[in-house]
Amino acid sequence: MTMTSPRKQPSTMIIWACVAFLFTSVQAYKQNLVVDIEPAGQTAVRVGQNLTVLCRVGVPLQVCRVEVPGESSIILAPGQPAEDGIEYYGESLQAGQCGVRIAHIKEAHHGDFKCSLTPMGDRTESSRTMKIVVAKPPLNPELIVSPGRRGHRIYQKGEQLEISCRAVAGRPAANVSLYLDDEPIGNEEKPTVYDSNVDDNSLAVQNVSRVLDWFDNGKTLRCLASHIALDRPLRTTMQLEVQFAPQPQSTIERFGYVIGQPGIVNVTVQANPRPHFLWSINDEKINEGQPDESNRIETSTAVELGRGSWAVTLRIDSVQKSDTEKQYILEARNELGVHEYRIVLSTSTEPAGVDLDAGSIIGIVVGVLILLLIVFLIVFARATGRWCFAGGSSSRTIGESDLADPAASVSLLRFRKPKPDDSKAGRRSDTESAGRYSRSEVDSATSGRRRRPKITFSQLFKRNKDKVSGADTDTVRTVVTVDDEKIQTSEIPSAVTLSTANPAVGEGGIVYAELDLTQQKNVPPRRIDDDTTEYAEIIYTKPEAEEAATTGNK
Repeated sequence: MTMTSPRKQPSTMIIWACVAFLFTSVQAYKQNLVVDIEPAGQTAVRVGQNLTVLCRVGVPLQVCRVEVPGESSIILAPGQPAEDGIEYYGESLQAGQCGVRIAHIKEAHHGDFKCSLTPMGDRTESSRTMKIVVAKPPLNPELIVSPGRRGHRIYQKGEQLEISCRAVAGRPAANVSLYLDDEPIGNEEKPTVYDSNVDDNSLAVQNVSRVLDWFDNGKTLRCLASHIALDRPLRTTMQLEVQFAPQPQSTIERFGYVIGQPGIVNVTVQANPRPHFLWSINDEKINEGQPDESNRIETSTAVELGRGSWAVTLRIDSVQKSDTEKQYILEARNELGVHEYRIVLSTSTEPAGVDLDAGSIIGIVVGVLILLLIVFLIVFARATGRWCFAGGSSSRTIGESDLADPAASVSLLRFRKPKPDDSKAGRRSDTESAGRYSRSEVDSATSGRRRRPKITFSQLFKRNKDKVSGADTDTVRTVVTVDDEKIQTSEIPSAVTLSTANPAVGEGGIVYAELDLTQQKNVPPRRIDDDTTEYAEIIYTKPEAEEAATTGNK
């Protein structure tokens, strides 16, 4: 007899437990197969319209069965002919789709729809339901308003009106909305309240509160009910009556009257109920419909224009200059108040004015402020040499012209008396004496001819801070003063030609020399940070013989 090892018994039990769990899971998966349905929840459809419903799973199907309200259970398959307008809808059973197409919805189709799907090789159905709502229109909507202070439906300016729009017996519930003339007055953010009972009768309600003003008088309040079963909304209307005192106006001006010809003054007044009108021309009182004492001026009775507007006319038989100097006052009085309207007559033509709203005026003011800010910034930049005007206030190399090439600059020189054997002694300087310090004329040309300056945008606006510049734009006279012991002769650049033959001697032994500048390539211009001018003094030492001759002549 074979005995089972005690160690193998727990392993065998675990294997059988796993098999049982897998079998149970497979059965549960088959029984609880998830079915997707479109449309989900509920769908509303009108009688006579078509409807398609699709159920599907992720495995091939063996049986597709549907239950349509008012119909018997139907097993559908692709390729079957339609029966009573009901047929299979979907790709195929192999694709796991089980759908139905109903060509014509009937009133009896209202209710719960159910589809049952049997997977391939299984005997268990998986089902899903949705509700078919066959639309039924609501009854005519009700418009309910709160009573007014001056009567059941007579209101006063400033009074709060409570309005309720209701629609009952719709399936599904109707959409209700409120309008005052063409203006919607409902709260769009607050949804309409729906309340359905077990008999599929519903109630749709929209409640609104509004403070009435004088211009609401005569407007029509409309309660609309829209529904899927209706081609056009149902409506209930009511006209508002709002009473108010005569409304104020500014001084009324009338132009274009001609001396010696008839004149008509028209005034429109808003008041409800109808006011009584009284004219005052200077100190004379004239009731409406009556002439004045001279029979030249006659008033008419008020004509109703609707919604609390009244037209009053004053006729002048022959306009005189004195008529344009009189004071005209029209008093309108009803049980809610009184107001006086002042009228001014003129023989001048009506001035052509521009009617600007608040937004246009604000835009103009903002534009003017921006323009003033731009002008201020330009003046500030020009005065301080900033931004696009920075070129006018930047430091320049000594001797550099405003319009000359920055590479051409003046070097500080030391001048010595030429010796007799000096081969460099030559031309005499043509520069004239100009005081204690010498001035050297610097030509900006590099080849002996005048250089055409390049003008930039910043140069058109920049300030001229060169305090030692000459009047000529192409030539700069620069005064340089150099200590004789600071700069050696070897420091004179080769690009500068100096005339030293018989130099002119001025007061104090100062020599005036002419500097001829040429283009110095690859030599960065020397800049100074402060706005000052450096002076270099060129000292000329006289020969002993010349000094003795000068002393003898004296």
